[in-house]
Amino acid sequence: MKISSVICEYNPFHNGHKLMLEYMRKNGATHIVACMSGNFTQRGDFAIFSKWQRTKTALLNGADLVVELPVSFSCANAERFALGGVYILNALGCVDEICFGSECGNTELLTKACNAITDSGISDSIKKYSSCGMTFAAAREKAVCDIYGSEISDILSQPNNILAVEYLKALKKIDSTITPSTISRVGAEHDSSETSDEIASASFVRQLIYEKNREFLTYIPENTFDTVNNSMTSLPDCQRIKKLENAVLYRLRTMNKNHFANLPDISEGLENRLMSAVRNSVSYDEIMQTTKCKRYTLARIRRCILHAFLGITKQNSPEFPPYIRVLGFNEKGREILRIMRKSASLPVIMRYADVGSLSDECQNTFAFESQCDDIYSLSEKNILKCGKNYTENIIRI
Repeated sequence: MKISSVICEYNPFHNGHKLMLEYMRKNGATHIVACMSGNFTQRGDFAIFSKWQRTKTALLNGADLVVELPVSFSCANAERFALGGVYILNALGCVDEICFGSECGNTELLTKACNAITDSGISDSIKKYSSCGMTFAAAREKAVCDIYGSEISDILSQPNNILAVEYLKALKKIDSTITPSTISRVGAEHDSSETSDEIASASFVRQLIYEKNREFLTYIPENTFDTVNNSMTSLPDCQRIKKLENAVLYRLRTMNKNHFANLPDISEGLENRLMSAVRNSVSYDEIMQTTKCKRYTLARIRRCILHAFLGITKQNSPEFPPYIRVLGFNEKGREILRIMRKSASLPVIMRYADVGSLSDECQNTFAFESQCDDIYSLSEKNILKCGKNYTENIIRI
């Protein structure tokens, strides 16, 4: 038995994701665990389809067990996103391998880049370049280039490489024995509108779906057509967060400087710039465009706005996920669950009844996750009642 794993969003699940799972099978994986974002994503947005719908498409296309990456990790920066996912997979106690895509497709080079960014000797250079107005990512890349050369720093210039390096850093941080494996990203680039051999980026597929353009069917597996089509009936006619735009603006306008400063990933005076933009803007897009500058990327600003709207603060964001939440499984996934009962180092939640006997941290984290899911339900075309996170049955295929 070889249990492989992947950290993912599947927002939505498309042909490129299926190719990766097939690669993992060809590479010897007998069982596959997917640690998947819940209803909110790393780009600081609402997932296009709910975690339950996305779990079903994952199980139909190669995943055997889907567990949830909690919201304070799923909509965080790359470092925290990777740490949360790796920590959960390691806590299963039975995962042999983690597989991830990268532009370079070379684990050795990625490992060298990981060693470079964890070298304490580059911290002063990062501060120097950041003080010149560079983003953290750009400053880090320049600092690495100064010491390790362009071959290593170039690794840090591409988004999938950056996330891959963060996975390696997380494995190193928690001293995990899980073996890393990377596959070269094929087809369309991250966030690209170009397509290749029926493979498109998730952002392009989302764009087509929101436009009700049936071309999106070209880029998703055929066995998920019905699931996606059924999900589209509850999809609003615009980006989900835009449906709640007035509520987002209301929340932001009730916040003071201390509230903004208490958001995760706020530093370098971003709270001042963001609060000023809120006071002088009349739309979600205007806030982002007004706040954006050379130092602060749109992705970071989106995450800050989402943190504010959901109520995610530095205080209610645990250092590590406190439990393993199972979203769905098939027969092979059931085999993994049987092993996990003995090997897992974190509590495993299969249903809400499992939560009551857990620690206060687990109960509080689950309650907050449920609250965020209730906010997500407001973005449906037909608003749902509260409590779905407590009552929804695990997806079984």
